[in-house]
Amino acid sequence: MENIVALDMAAKEELAQLARLPEVTVKEKRTISPQEAAELDPISRRTSMDESSLGFTEAQARLEANRCLKCKKPTCTPACPIGMPIPEYLERVAAGDFQGAIDIIRRTSLIPSICSRVCPHERQCQSNCTLGKLLKDPAKGVHLGNMERFCADYEREHLGGKKPIPVGESSGKKIAIVGSGPAGIGAAIDLRAYGHQVEIFEEYDLLGGVLRYGIPEFRLPKKILDYEIATLQQMGVVCHTKVHVGKDVSIDELLLQGFDAIFVANGASVPSVPKIPGIDLKGVFNAKDYLERANRGAELSSGKNVIVVGGGNVAMDATRMAYRLGAETVRLVYRRTRNEMPACRAEVLDATSEGVQIVELRNPCELIADEEGRVKGARLDVFTLGEPDEKGRPTPVKVEGASEVIDCDTVVMAIGSKTAPDVLESASEESKKKVYVGGDALYGPKTVVLAIRTGRETAAKIHRDLME
Repeated sequence: MENIVALDMAAKEELAQLARLPEVTVKEKRTISPQEAAELDPISRRTSMDESSLGFTEAQARLEANRCLKCKKPTCTPACPIGMPIPEYLERVAAGDFQGAIDIIRRTSLIPSICSRVCPHERQCQSNCTLGKLLKDPAKGVHLGNMERFCADYEREHLGGKKPIPVGESSGKKIAIVGSGPAGIGAAIDLRAYGHQVEIFEEYDLLGGVLRYGIPEFRLPKKILDYEIATLQQMGVVCHTKVHVGKDVSIDELLLQGFDAIFVANGASVPSVPKIPGIDLKGVFNAKDYLERANRGAELSSGKNVIVVGGGNVAMDATRMAYRLGAETVRLVYRRTRNEMPACRAEVLDATSEGVQIVELRNPCELIADEEGRVKGARLDVFTLGEPDEKGRPTPVKVEGASEVIDCDTVVMAIGSKTAPDVLESASEESKKKVYVGGDALYGPKTVVLAIRTGRETAAKIHRDLME
């Protein structure tokens, strides 16, 4: 709490200094202090599911918004997957017009409270901020994730919440959506706004998909998720839970029930599993199941000495979750170095500040069992970095004959996932002309904001096709 007060007082003082200037020049904007959101203490929060970041205060948000250079040709907006007019809403925040700011944000973003918390702004809009380029450090660009979060949270806490989305005149068309993750949510809202009848079929007992069961509470509180997706029922979207399309009902059967189109947005839900000795031992998990069971509060036999294999954001979530499940030591094993990790820098910093150790240039080739059949160690191959691959990252090259063994009692594999085939396989060739695919089910695991965008793009195509 003292940390929040200190940050707020510093921001208020600097904001007051700006107010005394007749005009803030570009040169002066470059000297405004970049704001950092207060966070829970990294070590004490390891036993808590409370959200780690506490967000900006009003003074911090206004001060950070004043750092925007108001470029004539902004490079941040084109870098945003949904084309948010970022300088426009920052100008409103700088002036203290928070309602005006969130109105602009919601013109393009359906779930800003969520995207602001989980999307990789540092690789998208913020990395293209002109101020960061002038200061030769993308991290010193305007902190757009925290800015968007502030506006969305302020709306919920002080402005009476978000406004209802109007529903169009009934079209007489009926559309089924398979999956209630970000792509399904985006498509459902837009299709209902067009006036179509929309029904969601969700395999799990609650809506949200990866947002609910994949992303931990300490990064995305479920009250925030519930707040944003309440729009679905407010608009009259019918939601069927505990229905697995492809098993409980086929696409062909849905079409026979009168649906005019099916949108498959079931995500990339099947984890990749390496074919190495010991992968079936007790204490070995894939990250999807590990995080899902932890997010549900289900019993989970996670031990005191955990290693997580992978280098993406899911791996970071798994390392941090391991502490909250009682781990004393958590190590992240990655076959490249920290510099090549696809995870956001902020996520890596959150993990390492909590005590996660990064073991670079290593990858497990065998998991070793104790006398009770539980994993007790991992044999790691040693790697070095070779020539760049097609994505420009150095290729990990195995050092022949070099390996080492590290102790562990839990292993979590976070090395990717793919789409379950059973949904599409339940459609006959004749039916497939009425089936549309989007989100991670089409592109593989990407970002939440990209999944929403593809969901909305698919909704627009379905609407055009049905109304021709």
